[in-house]
Amino acid sequence: MKRSDYVFAVGFDGAYAIVDKRSRSRYGKLDARALADKGLFRAAYRSTVFDGDTESANYVLERFNAVSPVKYENSSDLTQVFGVQPPSDDITGIRAV
Repeated sequence: MKRSDYVFAVGFDGAYAIVDKRSRSRYGKLDARALADKGLFRAAYRSTVFDGDTESANYVLERFNAVSPVKYENSSDLTQVFGVQPPSDDITGIRAV
């Protein structure tokens, strides 16, 4: 699965990832920090998970905490907040909607 497909996946249907094609085409080249700066926190966090970038994950947490009424202590808390799972080799295709 490509990074941009993982970052903008909105769900899964069996072995297919359902991808938001409008967001992917508009924001797909941005890194996690730029996505967080634009308020796209779920995509930003998914980007850090895909890249394994804990420094950027902490930046996303900082930016998210600045606007969220609930403050989280660890960037790993965002896994539950946004329902993020690590990329899977079981995903064999995408459906862009």
